[in-house]
Amino acid sequence: MSSIMGKTLHVDLTKGKITEGKGIEEKLWKQYIGGRGLGEKLIWDHIGKPPYSTPDEAREFALTPENRYVIMPGPLTGTPAPTSGRFATAFISPHSGTTSACIAGSRFGMLTKRAGYDAIIIDGKADNPCYLYITDETQEIHDASDLWGKITYETNDILLEKHGKRACVGCIGPAGEMCAPIANIAHGKNSFAGRTGAGAVWGSKNLKAVVVNGKQKIGIAKPEEFKEINRKVTALIKEKPTTGEYLRTRGTIVLMHVENMHGTLGVKNFSETGNLSYEDCNKISGETFWNNHLWDRSPCYGCPIGCHRQLYINGKFLPQAEYELTWGFGTNLGNLDPYIVTKAGEICGRYGMDGISAGNILGYAMESTVKGAHDFGITWGDGEGILRVVEEMGKGVGVGAELQMGVKRCAEKYPETADYAMHIKGNELPAYDPRTMAGVDLGYATSPRGADHMKSYMVGCNTLGTQITPKELLERTVLNKDKITFTIGMQHESVFYDSAVLCLFLALTPVGVEDNASLLSTATGIDMSTSDLITSEERIFNGERLWNTASGFTADDDSVPKRFTTEQTPYGGSKGTISRLSKAKKMFYEERGWGKDGVPEPWLTKYLDLDEMRKTLGV
Repeated sequence: MSSIMGKTLHVDLTKGKITEGKGIEEKLWKQYIGGRGLGEKLIWDHIGKPPYSTPDEAREFALTPENRYVIMPGPLTGTPAPTSGRFATAFISPHSGTTSACIAGSRFGMLTKRAGYDAIIIDGKADNPCYLYITDETQEIHDASDLWGKITYETNDILLEKHGKRACVGCIGPAGEMCAPIANIAHGKNSFAGRTGAGAVWGSKNLKAVVVNGKQKIGIAKPEEFKEINRKVTALIKEKPTTGEYLRTRGTIVLMHVENMHGTLGVKNFSETGNLSYEDCNKISGETFWNNHLWDRSPCYGCPIGCHRQLYINGKFLPQAEYELTWGFGTNLGNLDPYIVTKAGEICGRYGMDGISAGNILGYAMESTVKGAHDFGITWGDGEGILRVVEEMGKGVGVGAELQMGVKRCAEKYPETADYAMHIKGNELPAYDPRTMAGVDLGYATSPRGADHMKSYMVGCNTLGTQITPKELLERTVLNKDKITFTIGMQHESVFYDSAVLCLFLALTPVGVEDNASLLSTATGIDMSTSDLITSEERIFNGERLWNTASGFTADDDSVPKRFTTEQTPYGGSKGTISRLSKAKKMFYEERGWGKDGVPEPWLTKYLDLDEMRKTLGV
């Protein structure tokens, strides 16, 4: 018995054919772990050398039938390991042009494995709208013409009514159908493969939904040893107040006061970071939501933290009560109305849009309007305007037709707005001002898929800390060799959690690399030493770098918007800080073993067994 199921499923939408494949060889599990790492590997090997040489060409390729989409649970998905209700998806991004992997929750990954599959590999394009129905007994392509045009929540309900409430649905909404670059994929009603355009890839393939169900048992290779390490990890999660109490009781919105106190919370498109009083922040804080409104927890499968929240407000439950959306549609837009914040997030969920990007885009539109660069018809604090424009983005009408393309494309159309476009490699920034925490700017800039706090969770370490974080590294503004080393370490932790697949909030606990290696080894039966695991993490990150280099990205793309290197943080707990990215990049490249051009050195790719990939890519 092993937590690896031993089969893959290959869907060719062009031919309308589904075939079972043999299991993935053990060597690849050891080298690429699963999830993010192995999912991307299956894409890189399929494409070979990219048939494009610039990021814009990559964005175009991403919406062709040649782009492969991989649904990839990890070796720990669906096991008794805490937070194991996660899975990865991999694809070439139509938003950033990079290799990309999204992580989502719900029961989708667990049921994919219980259907008997370690990966569902989707190629080609269907002639007409379709959906997949996959169980341990049935693998079918169904017509979805009657679902095309429906919002995600309605699609979910229709397919569960047809295939049983025990199943789990992944589906796109109208934004995905029109291939909006910020479109995501909804899994249930409160978990999303959220960033870099996964939904647009499904839309380009005429794939409306995937329904999964299964009853097979997910094995454990060494049950008693697994139980022992699992008990330890679970205890460490409960022991840390952040994961054992705060996130569990108040959800991710508990971070509002924390980040505002430190002066790291973006305000008005990062133009007024820190300019938010305690009283104003409290209007949309986790504590206020907790004390003044009814709410409900909706945890991912197997999660003892359970941070997902639904908020009962104005007569109904709204399922998108999360920190990033509260920033994006709240302080980022000069809006402090809890209903507008949660309703805007709910609209994003209905139409299948990345809420982080959508909130960031509205901040760009508002600042461009207020500063006189271009009139998008919406200004700071316009609650009704927020809901109107988010709806227009979901439908692709009015001003939303332009804005749903993302700030990079909008700024290219209206060059006078470029200073207000907060993105890296086309991917919009999340809630945290990169001037205020050394390492966060570096993590954003060198992330394999553009601005992304989840690919190097330095935010948590700078403002929340871990019990294994040296005290001096918690000084947010310190930039030294130790901070660079720790940033690289957090990038590797992200690789592990995205590939295993577990929740990245475990990075806030004292769970160490030895514990992670033990979880993998005892679950899969594949011997994975601590050294093996560290090397695999480094291999995956450098593989992503090689791929993006072959796609035309250069060291110049490892940047942050000009505002963060030329304007000091104006207010609050981080007043006067500024990004020192140029210095940090030089130190980072040297420690990574990359040249001045940001490309991994030949000795490093040889050590990581990436020489063949490098040769294929022509890097």
